[in-house]
Amino acid sequence: MKAGKLPGVVEERSVFMFTGGKGMEPAEVARGTGADGRFMAAATDQTGIFGTEQTQALRVGMLFDRVCAKLAAQGARAEVFNASLSLPPAASEASLKKLAALVAQAAKRRDITAYSVQVQTRYEPEGGAGAVQLVLTGAGSAKGAEDFPGILGYALSRAGDLKPDPSGRTPLKLPAGDNALSVVMAGYAALEATAVLISEKQESLSGRLAASYLAQGLKKASRTDVREAARIAGQAGALAKIAGEGGVFGALWEIGEYFDCGMDIILRDILLLQETIEVCEILDVNPYLLASGGCLLAVTGDAQALLARYRDAGIAAAAIGILKEGRDRVIHNEWEERFLEPFRAEELYRVL
Repeated sequence: MKAGKLPGVVEERSVFMFTGGKGMEPAEVARGTGADGRFMAAATDQTGIFGTEQTQALRVGMLFDRVCAKLAAQGARAEVFNASLSLPPAASEASLKKLAALVAQAAKRRDITAYSVQVQTRYEPEGGAGAVQLVLTGAGSAKGAEDFPGILGYALSRAGDLKPDPSGRTPLKLPAGDNALSVVMAGYAALEATAVLISEKQESLSGRLAASYLAQGLKKASRTDVREAARIAGQAGALAKIAGEGGVFGALWEIGEYFDCGMDIILRDILLLQETIEVCEILDVNPYLLASGGCLLAVTGDAQALLARYRDAGIAAAAIGILKEGRDRVIHNEWEERFLEPFRAEELYRVL
């Protein structure tokens, strides 16, 4: 397809017939209270769509899960979405039609309505990357959600109490000692990437792992809906960071940047499926740097209370470290220590 905006006839027959969105500009939805007294929220995330149709379906569904979880952390339920698709020049109309159908199916399963869908073919020099880029924005509302601390963009006023901060930074000194803010993890690291790797690397994995074991791992790793974990974090007064591309280490770095602080993280406490460990060992990839849809990091002043809530809800969770003053962000692995580094590139794309 040619670079630029799609012809209207192509949009109609290959996109809108599935999604219903008519290419309108995205709604101006901002965090605040609407005229009907309901609290408005919006959240955005993005991903690359590539590989087999099964892998594409996984990626699209997991992106919806991440956006829905971000809204749940703000006390809101996703109601409408805007999707923006950027296609490589080599993309065919048939592949666009399949992708639009996957977006529509993922939205239908989560009971979310398309507000708008924009599609364009980007210009790339010969030999450029061929992945489709999908940017998804969800919006929703809920009464009483103004009491939720939400996702990054909210700041600390005292231990365990997070309030809006227009500056986007916490100006206050972090509590230390017994009052230190803890990082609680809900869900497993690298779930999203594990599902994709099992789907895309069957040939490399099947010689080392049984087909039934891989099928079991794919089923487990495809469970990336953390809306309930995000809702519980919000109710407990914790600030939630939904992990995505860049993995758990990338999410931890963003938390450190937001609070302008250091941290001590215990590597062995980070939750991993056994299937993830084995897949990553075979493919020689770091699970802590892999896309981690299905994982949430919560900053809280009362880790034990939040863990009890997760335990009651049947959600796997663990306290993995604390925030501290300074800029040293240290990963402790028994007798070894290493410093956390800024996110550079999603490890999953390197492997694939």
